[in-house]
Amino acid sequence: MIYRLFGLGKVTLTIDRTNWKWGKSNLNIFMLGVVYKGIAIPLYWHMLDKRGNTNHLERCELIERFIKQFGKDNLEMIVADREFVGEKWFNWLTNNHIPFAIRIKKNSKVKNHHGKLVQIKELLRHVSHQETYRHGRILTVDGCLVRVFAKRDKDYGLVIVATNQLETVDAMTSYAKRWEIETLFACLKGRGFNLEDTHLTHLDRVSKLVAVNALAFCWAYHVGIYKDKDKPLKRKLKSNARPQASLFALGLDVLIEGLHLVFFNNDKTVFRQLVSFLTPKPMKIGWG
Repeated sequence: MIYRLFGLGKVTLTIDRTNWKWGKSNLNIFMLGVVYKGIAIPLYWHMLDKRGNTNHLERCELIERFIKQFGKDNLEMIVADREFVGEKWFNWLTNNHIPFAIRIKKNSKVKNHHGKLVQIKELLRHVSHQETYRHGRILTVDGCLVRVFAKRDKDYGLVIVATNQLETVDAMTSYAKRWEIETLFACLKGRGFNLEDTHLTHLDRVSKLVAVNALAFCWAYHVGIYKDKDKPLKRKLKSNARPQASLFALGLDVLIEGLHLVFFNNDKTVFRQLVSFLTPKPMKIGWG
């Protein structure tokens, strides 16, 4: 339903975790989303019964769910942060012909041009703020042949991205789309949804709550996109704000206003308009 709602075709997938603690319970959600115009659209998630990172089997299971439902031909690339590394994971992606652009740790071991095993940061000390550097040699990272790209962040720290697309000229741009899932998490955990405020601790119940929030997020974002087309958003954004989050907030405001009319004015026309936004071709909004 969500896939059709946004008219998605061949997509880039991004994976990440979000976690918090309620009492003595650790709530840890591993999510797969679709990169979409600056924000990730949630598709699948898994409630982890542990505090830490995922293993390669948990990652593969989410990717396989996507492939089973939509086909490998609709999977363009996987992008992820540096906690999603490892030999079994990298080789599974490569052996299944799934492209990736994943940030790796600066202490990842590689061979220098003398054949000596060193930390990858030793090969990238010259990288400056002004450039995205493409390393000249194909390297082996976590048992997988990769092309490596690097740049400095605003604090002059190294950002190192590895890709199994050995001929690509720019994996850094692909990797940058990973941030879209962070914007999604910000919407789910704040801005009215406040997922972290739930007192639920049973994993199955939390997963169902995530499902409701994911659907509500997509509903609100879809409304926001169409409302912005009808009456473009004129809002001064903070320097670190994301306009996509503002589209979500706009859509959520419209939904709240519309539901208010439904419940207090018994306006069935408004209700039909609201429900139509759960389809790829919604009705025109006749209020607000």
